[in-house]
This record gives sequence, structure tokens and C-alpha cells, in this order.
Amino acid sequence: MTSDPAPPTMPTSRLAEGGWERTDVSTETIFSLPTVQVQTATAQYADAVTADALAEARGEPFDGMLRFFAGSRLDFDPPLPPGVTPAAVGSMLRNEARRTFKKRLRERGLVDIERDGSQRLRVGDRRRARVTKFAARIPLSGDRDLPLACWVAPWTTSDDAVVVTGGHPQATLADCFGLDTDDSRLTRSPSAYREEFFSLLRTVE
Repeated sequence: MTSDPAPPTMPTSRLAEGGWERTDVSTETIFSLPTVQVQTATAQYADAVTADALAEARGEPFDGMLRFFAGSRLDFDPPLPPGVTPAAVGSMLRNEARRTFKKRLRERGLVDIERDGSQRLRVGDRRRARVTKFAARIPLSGDRDLPLACWVAPWTTSDDAVVVTGGHPQATLADCFGLDTDDSRLTRSPSAYREEFFSLLRTVE
């Protein structure tokens, strides 16, 4: 049996400067191919600064996802045969990554999860990844909800594979929660959230 994989190299300094906190580091077997199990090591982060600002403005914490960012490194047990690289099973890995991501979103209480396009993006050490977007929402009290853009970006290297996931609001938090505030953390635009996610994504290796 191979040793447990380590999470990919994450932009820890940038995350800390941006108010993100690491919430978990975990290792698990996420799915099996015909002759091999796929193990993953994941580092997960949450936007603590924005969550704190929302809790202060509302006078109560919000028990749900606002923004998340995670990186996983995938490894194979037993190792792939000599001469066989992860790229040989790349298509299957990408499909499984998207399927697993959608399942995890549902388990976290998101509803109306629908695939909403994809694009290719240069990431890491001059590699390219297919970044897939899922639109989803978190029901709020009354008739409001919090729409989210959720992203999954898997790619292969010569030795293993990496999957980066993330999610952010698709509307300003002040509007979604009916808050009268000029706090920039709560009036941030969806495009600003998106730009930060893609900027962080490009630095994961």
C-alpha cells in the first residue's frame, strides 16, 4: 500500500492575508476504478472575515457556507503500472471529481444544483484544467435565498492528480440578507468573488 498523499501546495500566505482560515485537513478514499482505489488528501479553507462581518451585521451567526476553497491531491493504491500516467485515466477522474463535488454540495444543504458551463484555464506549473461551474442556492428565511457559484477544477500531473474546488455568493450578501450596510465585506460583487477564486486557483500546485 502506498503512503497517504499530501495536500497540494496551497497559497497559504495569500489565504491568511485575505481572512481565510483552514478548517480541515483530511485523507480518504473517495472512489474506486476497476483495479485501483483513488485516495485524496484535502486542505479546506473558509472565509472567516466575511462570516464574522455577516454575523455582526445580523446579530447572529449564519450556519451555512458563504465562501469555501479547497485543494485535494489524488493518489492511486496500488500505484499505476509502469509507463501508465494519471493522464491515461484523466477523463474518468474528471467525471468522478465533478460527480463527487455535486454530491458533496447536496450533502451540505445546497439545493437546485445545476451545471452552468465550463472553461479551460492555465493553472499551477503551466498546466491546463477544465473548470466547471455549478449554480446552486442556500434557502434562507422568508422568500430569500443565497445563490452560489460553485467551481471544480481537476487536472493531472505526471505522477498524480489535483482537484481544486471553491464557492462564493452570486449576489451581494447585503442584498441577500436585507442588510442596510456599507461594509465592503458585505457589499462585495459576485465578479470580485469570482476573480479572487480564479486568482487563488492558479497558484495551487
